[in-house]
Amino acid sequence: MEKTPEDTIRNRKPPPTALPTGLPTHNDYDEKNDPNISRGISVVDILRVLTGALLLSAIFSWFVTDGESITWGYKPRALRWNNLKNLFKTPLVLTDEQLSRYSGADPGLPIYIAINGSVFDVSASPQTYGPGGSYGFFSGKDASRAFVSGCFQGDLTWDLRGLEEMYITGDVRELDDKELNEISRLESTGENDSRVRYLKKRRNKRRKEAWEKVEEGIAHWENFFRNHEKYFYVGKVVHPDLSGTPIRELCKGDKKP
Repeated sequence: MEKTPEDTIRNRKPPPTALPTGLPTHNDYDEKNDPNISRGISVVDILRVLTGALLLSAIFSWFVTDGESITWGYKPRALRWNNLKNLFKTPLVLTDEQLSRYSGADPGLPIYIAINGSVFDVSASPQTYGPGGSYGFFSGKDASRAFVSGCFQGDLTWDLRGLEEMYITGDVRELDDKELNEISRLESTGENDSRVRYLKKRRNKRRKEAWEKVEEGIAHWENFFRNHEKYFYVGKVVHPDLSGTPIRELCKGDKKP
């Protein structure tokens, strides 16, 4: 049977629909680069969570402490007002004579004390460090030795030499003295050099360990003033050279009760 023109038109396949120029095809689509698809937690998400947690903590702290603190009572040293002011000041460099002016005797000047060369402003406690105060004898000077020895009359100095001897006591002191006598005897006769070297090494080790205790005591007090809520670091004091000067003896009965 012969096909009519209508049958030919009816059986003809429609031409493919052309895509608009410039639009991506399915084969060109890349899911990895689609900004609309979430791929997990980003750095921004983490920062948002941390910021929110800090904000909530500050709010809770404000209510719990009756509006006194947003850090649960903790006051970072770097954020204290006096320390912030000192960030814009050049640290002082004083001599012992210059430091002596800041004893509290002049009401127009702050009150300074020094520990191991570090100078701190303690003007917030004039009843303690001012004239007539319970620790007024520390003001205007570096009295590091007295902080360790407890001798508040004869040790108001920064000279720490020989202070390690205060930690060599009891049986250890008795043994140390015997070894010193033996060293003197052997050196006078010129015999048994190896024994002398051995004994000196033992005595030097004791003094090294004792000196570490002196340093611990100084570090304790320096950190006390450096981290105090009311006191703050202002600079340093430069001491003269002590080379050739005699070493101080340990104090005996002048400790403050």
